[in-house]
Amino acid sequence: MKTSRQGRIVALAVALLTAGVTEAQIQGVITTAEGRKIEGTIKWKVREKVYAIVAKTSGAAAVEVEMAPANISDIQIPRPKELDAAVAGVQQGAVAAAIPVLEKIASDYLMLQWDGVATRLLADAYVKNGEADKAIRVCERVIASDPDKAFLGEMAPAYWQALIKSGRTSKVEDLVVKAIKSGDRGASANALIARGDLILASGDTSDIAKKALRDGFLRVVALYKSEKAAQPEALYKAAKCFEKLGQTARADQMRSTLKNDFGASEWARKP
Repeated sequence: MKTSRQGRIVALAVALLTAGVTEAQIQGVITTAEGRKIEGTIKWKVREKVYAIVAKTSGAAAVEVEMAPANISDIQIPRPKELDAAVAGVQQGAVAAAIPVLEKIASDYLMLQWDGVATRLLADAYVKNGEADKAIRVCERVIASDPDKAFLGEMAPAYWQALIKSGRTSKVEDLVVKAIKSGDRGASANALIARGDLILASGDTSDIAKKALRDGFLRVVALYKSEKAAQPEALYKAAKCFEKLGQTARADQMRSTLKNDFGASEWARKP
């Protein structure tokens, strides 16, 4: 079993190291505020804070057009083909090989739909590698172009975890409040998990475990059942708190729900 797992990790590492070596030409479709669709090569200009689109044409010379985000209602970009291998790499232990691939995706797809996904994975990889400061830097590169991503969207929880690992808890507290006030249920669920993590980071006592459950993890388990992406982490962390409190039956209940309802999640595989 161990040899088989090591073989999978080596194969993933080889796939990752050979992925994404060419210069990116990101294809996609932009829908303007008036409803017009423009298909072509798209990139985000960091300094100017505009999108540059080279539209597909039939015979005529290609012309680059710049558009501000306010003039765009939607952007659709195909999922990067290297992303799935990078996800598997982070999940299965080929973290070092996944990092450069995720760096490239996060950079190439900045403000192009997949930057948050890639940066979340990259931040997770850096945190697992003991490099929380690097995780913070890659997240803040995205936040510089879109400040709301510090507390909304799937990258935000990875950013908060990196900040907690670096001891920057007051900043996380501010962002958690913003996420809850936003009214976005997914952001609120993630914020409550982060609140539980912040409480646990303050000490290692039974009272702290109780507070983390009450103010964080159990709120998500009980009140945010519809937020399926947040449930596995909340259930796992609630189980760990109940174990610390010696409440084995409650811990088993959390783990049973985790394995039965979210058996495919990484949290269900954790001890």
